[in-house]
Amino acid sequence: MLVYLLAIVAALIVAVGEVVQQRTAANAPPEHNLSIRLLLWLVRQPRWLAGLVASVAGNAVFATAVGRGSVALVEAVFVVRLLFAVVIAALWGRRRVPARDLLGSLGITVGLVAFLLAGHPSKGSGSQVPDLRWLIGGSGVVLVALVLTAVARRSLPVPKAAMLGVGGGMLFGLQASLTQSALQVLHREGVVGLLATWNGYAVAAVALLGMLLMQSAFEAAPLTASYPGVVTAELISGVAIGIVVLGGSVRLAPTPLAIGIAGLLAMIAGVYLLTTSPFVTGQLDELVRRQDVGMALRVEQRLAREIRRADRTVARANRLSGGRRRRLERELARIDAGIDRLCRLQDDIRLHREAEQERLHELPQDQQRQVVDSHNTLIEQERTIDEQARRLQDQTAALLERANHQAPTRSVRS
Repeated sequence: MLVYLLAIVAALIVAVGEVVQQRTAANAPPEHNLSIRLLLWLVRQPRWLAGLVASVAGNAVFATAVGRGSVALVEAVFVVRLLFAVVIAALWGRRRVPARDLLGSLGITVGLVAFLLAGHPSKGSGSQVPDLRWLIGGSGVVLVALVLTAVARRSLPVPKAAMLGVGGGMLFGLQASLTQSALQVLHREGVVGLLATWNGYAVAAVALLGMLLMQSAFEAAPLTASYPGVVTAELISGVAIGIVVLGGSVRLAPTPLAIGIAGLLAMIAGVYLLTTSPFVTGQLDELVRRQDVGMALRVEQRLAREIRRADRTVARANRLSGGRRRRLERELARIDAGIDRLCRLQDDIRLHREAEQERLHELPQDQQRQVVDSHNTLIEQERTIDEQARRLQDQTAALLERANHQAPTRSVRS
């Protein structure tokens, strides 16, 4: 009984920590999404650091529980952290938990528990695993996470958060197995031996990438859209790596297999219910607007660099060869496309701002306060975008005029 009590306490502590991190990441500058600048911004936020400490402490309690009981049973109890997180996030936002969100959380939790108890996976000891097997298995997980990230970059906020959450969860599952391997090296060869091998460095790199994906998911959309992917993918990825790389096993008899498949279907249904929750869909215009603001700020930064580079090229235009003139034409074409993209983003931001204000009265009172606070912050960022866009267009027009006087180049729309 003490083992399962420890697992429940660990789940509660981790849930609190993750909710605190998500609430903080949601206020991060939108242009930092999927950039190391996001983590650099977060580590300067005391509240986020407190959430990180809570998550680490909760995982330490979980490790203690695992050391005292069956891994599969303790992990089955630990998955209730998703349900805890959904309830805590709702209480923090001073709103009721929609029945749909509770049903979705329960579906994922029950599905994960059924999957664990039916398959009763053993992750293996991981001792003396060939480096080639680690390379193949680990690279496969990282590759899938990177593909999900590439697709997420071009997606709307809710699917983006879900995909980034899955990618981050997969990396955390890999990190847990790598940590097991690194601890074995430390035990056999000491600190010097660990520093001389790849294991410790792989743990650090995978942990950093996983943290970036998870925090970017937290920034992109509410916890109900981002966190389910983290929890499910972390567990399934850990089990898969334990079997494929570490030599573990899983029950494949017809009955356990059928229960496992039913559990997976329950998880999918739960993720669908949470990601289409009214709490999430009611914020779609705000979420898309935030994402567009971040993209517009990044486009402006890139345009400013390209204009400076083209300006230096134009300054030497009277000495340009044919090849360099063609390079200048390509630079001007990129600036042209960037200006067009920025104009489209500004139009999209305005459309979603208007739609958000029109739907404001339909939202619950507590959600209206959150939307208004976020709206005021975004308005300031949008003013900055508009001012910078005008400056960039003026610089582009002046650059075009200079280029046309010095070399025959393509025209650029201002």
